[in-house]
Amino acid sequence: MTSLEELRKINARCIHCRACQYAFSGEPDREGHNEEYTGMLQGCPAGLYYEWEGFYNSGKQWIARAFLNGEIEPSQEMLEVIEACTTCGMCQTQCPNYIDTVHIIEELRAAVIESGVEPLKRHKLIGDRVMQEDMRNPYNEPRSERTKWYDGVVDKEGAKVAYFVGCTGAYRQQHIAAHTASILEKIGVDFTILSEEVCCGSPILRTGQKETFHELMEKNLEIFREFDVLTFSCAGCFKTIRNDYPRMSGEPLPFEVKHTLDIVWEKIQNGTLKIEKPYNKKVTWHDPCHSVRHVGLEIEKEILNESDNWLIDSRKAEKAKEAWFERPREVLRAIPGLELSEMYRIKGDSFCCGAGGGVKTQFPDMALETAKERIREAASTGAEVLMTSCPFCVTNFNDAVKALREEEEATGKDLSHLGSKLEIVELLELLDQLL
Repeated sequence: MTSLEELRKINARCIHCRACQYAFSGEPDREGHNEEYTGMLQGCPAGLYYEWEGFYNSGKQWIARAFLNGEIEPSQEMLEVIEACTTCGMCQTQCPNYIDTVHIIEELRAAVIESGVEPLKRHKLIGDRVMQEDMRNPYNEPRSERTKWYDGVVDKEGAKVAYFVGCTGAYRQQHIAAHTASILEKIGVDFTILSEEVCCGSPILRTGQKETFHELMEKNLEIFREFDVLTFSCAGCFKTIRNDYPRMSGEPLPFEVKHTLDIVWEKIQNGTLKIEKPYNKKVTWHDPCHSVRHVGLEIEKEILNESDNWLIDSRKAEKAKEAWFERPREVLRAIPGLELSEMYRIKGDSFCCGAGGGVKTQFPDMALETAKERIREAASTGAEVLMTSCPFCVTNFNDAVKALREEEEATGKDLSHLGSKLEIVELLELLDQLL
């Protein structure tokens, strides 16, 4: 498993230019729907919320350098600063020096914890829960209830495709899991779900609890090793198993990974699936950080790692990323009647929902304010619906809209311009209704 020391040379490429603090850092004259969303906006949720350099990636890279050079002592206070980050990857997208900023931040968290500093209280709690044999999830729910939402055959023999449900789908957004299973059935995928599935480890890895993550990873690799394909509805599980398992284990995955949207996209592209039922609404699309930006960054990294000339191959990487970013949009365009109105910050430059990286668990106020900012950006497009495909994004956006509606009721003010009237819709849920 990579250590912070092994990333020293990558961290040394940071010249503190602060391009990482912005979205569209190379397009200062970019125009949006209105004056609020025009130009070079800041894109770091933690920096926007705390308004102090240490909370931006640029500050965290310097903290990492100081830690590596023995110039700063690890402490609980330091951990609180570096944990207040959704690890959304916006900073990595903007970095002109291709610094793997998220990887460094996650390794810095792990290094501080490995030095003897206790994980933050709520992060430690979820770390303890996922290791309890009767639980194996961060939600404090019985493991025996993990597949209760599903009315099909669990642990079906002979299937070569497994649906990795994830903890949020299994315990909090069960309707998303049910709609995903229904889609797979409707499009003819012979799949199963497994009762032995445990937490993918995403929130554990993000919060620096590497030893615990390693145990979860090994358990899941053992459980799913014999399958040909793992499919997902959770963006976090998808990214963690696709990107982090090979990196942390040092071995290629024994199976292929596909988000359920990828399977739908493939069938639309090859002409075996056509959506005929209309959805006559104006929609804006939120790119989940894990399944869109992080996978795009990994695609870029894979190309550049094989490159002898970054100047030439960086263009190839950009094209490959753009093709990935377009996939959910091509699914949306295949829905009759749907009018897509894009937000200002989209694709690799998409603003985070605010829930990831352990933030919603430990810093709920920051998570809520970040979601409100994204909701406001969505409302500026004139859309009726904010659509995404991530159970965690759906949860945080619904919390933000609920908070806005409660504020409307309490004050009597119309907050529709801030997003109080937006409907939050999971794309998989909609697809199941249309198929």
